[in-house]
Amino acid sequence: MLSRLPATSAGQPFSIADKAIASQMFRVLKLSPGETIQCFADGGPEYTIAIEDISPAAVSGTVTAITSYAPAARTVIAAISIVKGDAFELIVQKLTELGVTTIVPIISNRTVKQSVRLDRLQAISDEAVEQSGGMQRVRITEPLSLKECFEQFPFYSIVLDPITANTALAELPETIVYYVGPEGGWDEKDEAVLTASGAHSLKVSDRVLRTETAAIVGAYALLQK
Repeated sequence: MLSRLPATSAGQPFSIADKAIASQMFRVLKLSPGETIQCFADGGPEYTIAIEDISPAAVSGTVTAITSYAPAARTVIAAISIVKGDAFELIVQKLTELGVTTIVPIISNRTVKQSVRLDRLQAISDEAVEQSGGMQRVRITEPLSLKECFEQFPFYSIVLDPITANTALAELPETIVYYVGPEGGWDEKDEAVLTASGAHSLKVSDRVLRTETAAIVGAYALLQK
């Protein structure tokens, strides 16, 4: 992934001065002059690059092709209650692969774990973008309360609920925030915030799912417009 657009047309020179990326290409991927790679700028097109020189410190070559892709049909923001262990890392990895744009760690009244390592989560997400062929870096925010999340992301909001669903996938708009509660579900205070904020309910399964399962299934359902 590139931090900026390196070229506007094929035939132009190209270089990567980021030592972490160059080192990965040189030492881990073991690329060499004459091979081609695909790179992308955050939210921009995909570049096919013919490598001419490579070292642990830098990579240079020539752009041979630029491919643009249509934007996603729907923007999905995932507001997920923080779970214990490495389950939240799994959530971040899989939601990134599926194509959500933003992940908000939620601290609810029943949340046991109160913090996350944003640097690690962002690194996991960036690797997942590259692995899955995504074209946009996923934003991972600081942990927020439900009230703070509604204030910062005042879009059409839904809560995954197998029992009291009151909306359907076909009715949803272009930008959505979906909320997944903690193990044990939302408590009364959380429910009051969700109701006061006008959140709708959506059923994606007849079963009560674990937080990580609901987060992944919900993202898939919402992105399949």
